[in-house]
Amino acid sequence: MPSPIGHSLAGLAVGWATNRAGRPLRPLVLQSVTLAAVSVAPDLDLLWDRHSRETHSIGAALIIASLAAWRRWPIGATRPRIFLAALLVWLTHPLMDSFSIDNAPPVGVMLWWPFSTGFVHSAHAFFDPISRSWGTTEMWTRNFTAAMHEAAMILPILFVVWLVRRSDQ
Repeated sequence: MPSPIGHSLAGLAVGWATNRAGRPLRPLVLQSVTLAAVSVAPDLDLLWDRHSRETHSIGAALIIASLAAWRRWPIGATRPRIFLAALLVWLTHPLMDSFSIDNAPPVGVMLWWPFSTGFVHSAHAFFDPISRSWGTTEMWTRNFTAAMHEAAMILPILFVVWLVRRSDQ
């Protein structure tokens, strides 16, 4: 599974791309922190030992996007843009997880919940797994390496989105 750094960078890229329509946006720092929080939030399921299940799904994304639009989270200029940004940013998380190395059963993510409880996993892994063996040297080394690999892949995309967004305003 990708690191919180990879999830956050991907969430920023998708959220900024969704809201690049030339309208002035909320303060960049508040918007960025909110987008990053939405992008890592599916992993809150680790707290109740249901990782990669319901929170890693289209159903959860629709619920969160509806809540975000209703409460006007600071990630877009209009309710439809807020809904779209929250939906797509949330979905980056399970999609990235499905394209990572996963050896812990059940393999994959419950992407299509509530329509299906089956797990989805790609045969192609673009993201390295991270370790949750807290306190070990291997965890720090593996997670740092995975985060740097993700940053190398996603930062160029984020930079291009930022440039395009900046030129639109």
